[in-house]
Amino acid sequence: MPPTIVLYVSSHGFGHAARQQAVVEALAAQGAQVYVRTAAPAKFFRAARAYHAQHYDIGLIQPDALRIDVAASLRWYAEFLKRQPAIIAEEAAFVRQIGARAILSDMPPIACEIAAAARLPCAVATHFTWDWVYSGYMDAYPQYRYIVASIRASYYKATVALQMPFAHAFDMFAHVEPVPLVVNRVTQSRAEICALLDIPPESHIALLSMGGMAWGDSDLSPLRALDGWYFLAMPGAWEQLQDLPHARLIPTEFEGYHNLIAAADVVVGKAGGSTVAECIAHRTPFIYTLRAGYTENTLLHDALQRHAHAYYIPAPQFERGAWVDALHDAVMRPFNWPPMPTDGAEVIAHRVLALAQLP
Repeated sequence: MPPTIVLYVSSHGFGHAARQQAVVEALAAQGAQVYVRTAAPAKFFRAARAYHAQHYDIGLIQPDALRIDVAASLRWYAEFLKRQPAIIAEEAAFVRQIGARAILSDMPPIACEIAAAARLPCAVATHFTWDWVYSGYMDAYPQYRYIVASIRASYYKATVALQMPFAHAFDMFAHVEPVPLVVNRVTQSRAEICALLDIPPESHIALLSMGGMAWGDSDLSPLRALDGWYFLAMPGAWEQLQDLPHARLIPTEFEGYHNLIAAADVVVGKAGGSTVAECIAHRTPFIYTLRAGYTENTLLHDALQRHAHAYYIPAPQFERGAWVDALHDAVMRPFNWPPMPTDGAEVIAHRVLALAQLP
């Protein structure tokens, strides 16, 4: 009988869901039935046996892609911890009811508590953790240090941490195993994307990517002066672009966003873990900026400078539209991409299935 796996995915942005899409597909290809629990969009989990919309973490609350409300994020988590015992009991009963054999988390710490309560093995697959992120704000918010301690204690209950590339030290886990990059396989060619979006094949394509979040105050007006380029934008940037004949709206429900990354000549936007991995894997240049005060910035910036054809634009200049000046160079300058294994989804699926076979 195929094993049943329960996957808990962070509801912060789209990146965690995007990379776990590849893992769910790899698990399903091996016959596993995957039950997904997250508030991230269901479109990422078509290969899952079932999907349940609920927050199991919050990550960081962001009014737009480049700004973070740390205080609101910590308040949310403080209230969540008050409800956590009841959620653990409900979820443990659920996973026992469906006959689950293992739990996978990217990366809500409560998943480790649910696994412990249900006496199931648990793997956490990620390149960073929420205790590490929140610890960067504790000097300003010392009253919330207990949140960091609580998260670390939960992670320590995991059977194994499957550490993706570009990670920080994983001393919050009892056992750590490295895995390759987790990316989605291309299922639509550039020619198919051009035909779908009515883009002349000889044109340059820039994908404006903010991880499913609003563009905020970023000025997109400089695009009006560019010829030979087509710009793909999610709804958060569309208001500024909708009257441009060389702009294309990508609906929120669009499936296969990774195909757009692979088809584009350049990606422009906020650096996030999944976008960074997809750009490296599909060898797409990336003109990027970073969120002010975000703990993960050091990991993302280092990964892009070492492994990608990437251009960093500080947020103030980025929001003024200065990234437009880098478009030509990003397309024309030669770059030797360092080789990097990209079969992380398959490796994670194999490891989780092995856990599911434990007595």
